[in-house]
Amino acid sequence: MGITAPENSEPFEKESTEENKKLVEGKTVSLEYDNYKGDKFGRILAYLIIGGKNISVEIARLGMAQVVVYQKKKPFIYADQLLKAQEEAKKNKRGIWSK
Repeated sequence: MGITAPENSEPFEKESTEENKKLVEGKTVSLEYDNYKGDKFGRILAYLIIGGKNISVEIARLGMAQVVVYQKKKPFIYADQLLKAQEEAKKNKRGIWSK
């Protein structure tokens, strides 16, 4: 939640998928819901938490996704952490920000 990762043959789609697998595959995850539990496409909106780490923040820090923060009625709980992680990835030219 709070990020959009490359998909459908976009640049870094494979790398983003692999990094995500490394972070979550075979691990016990918890879901943490934000102010929004679903979107207009019927998708569940939740943060994956593993060992106290927010996986969306980790993916953003690796430069494998872009942060998308909608300021509707209530801001995302982790908006500041997500944006900080993205800025770190941009500054260090990681992943999608390497160009």
